[in-house]
Amino acid sequence: MHVFPHVLIAEDEDLVAMAVGEFLESEGFRVTVTHNGLEAIEADTADPADILLTDMRMPVMGGEALIRIIRQRRPELPIVVTTGYSEHLPAEEPGRLTVLRKPYSLSVLAPTITALLSRWIEPVA
Repeated sequence: MHVFPHVLIAEDEDLVAMAVGEFLESEGFRVTVTHNGLEAIEADTADPADILLTDMRMPVMGGEALIRIIRQRRPELPIVVTTGYSEHLPAEEPGRLTVLRKPYSLSVLAPTITALLSRWIEPVA
């Protein structure tokens, strides 16, 4: 049980990463920001996340490879994919993986994350 669910963000655009991270912190989430898939894997190994929020196109390691590796290690980890592109998108998986197209409204992000987490995290009594 987590009081503050841990969101791991993999986003190479600094302004987007900063804005999303600050917004999610203001919504009560604990946030770790990384700038590519390799950093995200290292961060998740050091401090496992409750949910992954990843861009698809990033340097070093993109979202497709990140999702594949994370799924091998942690198959049930909920994932939110954010992208401005329409090719090479993973299929949505109800309760496990959601795709948000950029630009998306931050007002949709917290409820999307909460809905995915509600399946895995017990409410605080």
